[in-house]
Amino acid sequence: MGFYIIILLILIGLLVGLIVWIIRLIGLYRKGRKKSFTIQVSILTAILVFLTWEFQIFPLSKNFYIQDRTTELTGQKFWSTEEFDYEEISVRGEGYTLDIYKFDEETAEYFKNPDKNFFDNFPPKEFADIKWTRTPVQENEQEILGFVTPIYGGWKGEIVDRQDFIRQKANQPGAYYSYDDGGSTNFYLIAPDKRLVILINHNM
Repeated sequence: MGFYIIILLILIGLLVGLIVWIIRLIGLYRKGRKKSFTIQVSILTAILVFLTWEFQIFPLSKNFYIQDRTTELTGQKFWSTEEFDYEEISVRGEGYTLDIYKFDEETAEYFKNPDKNFFDNFPPKEFADIKWTRTPVQENEQEILGFVTPIYGGWKGEIVDRQDFIRQKANQPGAYYSYDDGGSTNFYLIAPDKRLVILINHNM
């Protein structure tokens, strides 16, 4: 918990620093110091672009993150667009994230009949406990599936519908799943018929 309080304090400090910097820029502009103003605005812009990219606020930054992640997980580099995302994080670091992204038909054709390399070598050991496995999820793994598709009190609407959909796809043939059940649980699902890749993290 102390770690996340430190992160929160750092973010507050950055926000205060940003406000002070903007006030100084206004002062420089009013004093007519255009060269200094231009240099500092350029530096501030570069920093803001970097930070918003890292925090996946900048447009398309998360798409590139998902592309890197799915490349690591599958050995295939492909572009996908956001279909649905959900994030709920507590100050203690516990939480739940769900990312559902849609890929193109060419990628779907590959995943309908992936090569031996896909099953033998992906995901690598650092990302998952088991390699890609054909659905349905096995009986002894149903507890893990239930853990990564919870329905908490207060949840309603689309998030509940998506959880039902994931459980349905995971329990019928035609998709692939993998997971890492370490300190937190990461669960990955590819549904070629729907052209979807699903990334879940549940930490509690």
